[in-house]
Amino acid sequence: MERTRSTPYSRIGGLAALGGSVLTVGSMFMPWFDTASGSVDFWHLNGVEGVQPDTRTYFLTLGLMLLLVVWCALYFTLHTHETRMVWAFGGFTGAMMLYGGDLRISEDLPVSSLGAGETAAAIGLLLLAAGCVMALAANIPEPASVHHRTGNAALLGPVSRPRRRSG
Repeated sequence: MERTRSTPYSRIGGLAALGGSVLTVGSMFMPWFDTASGSVDFWHLNGVEGVQPDTRTYFLTLGLMLLLVVWCALYFTLHTHETRMVWAFGGFTGAMMLYGGDLRISEDLPVSSLGAGETAAAIGLLLLAAGCVMALAANIPEPASVHHRTGNAALLGPVSRPRRRSG
């Protein structure tokens, strides 16, 4: 694989994805759920009544949030179109898995008590997904240009004639 420069749109997509993943991790410290005794952030959400049955989903989501920040930072170390495209597919897949985990965790929580952390995580995931799509679209290499013959040239090329033997 040949080392290629990334395009400005590709780098903007990588930055958007990194920013979205950092916003998602930052949402872990914001209030996700309001209770009578105060608000609960994502780190302590496992003790809330509606989240307890989905403990495995909670821990998968927790690990995936942190992993996506590292994955998005890896974009700036990749040097070929192919590896950047794999990165974009992986980032988009991770964002969708994280969004599904977020929906599953918050489905049993009362809608009226959801905090700003849930909204910030959703915005971060949308930004991450949009950045991955933008980086993917910007890394599709242009096809090689095809040179067309002009004029009355033969389709098979020049015709060679046998030489006469002198003799």
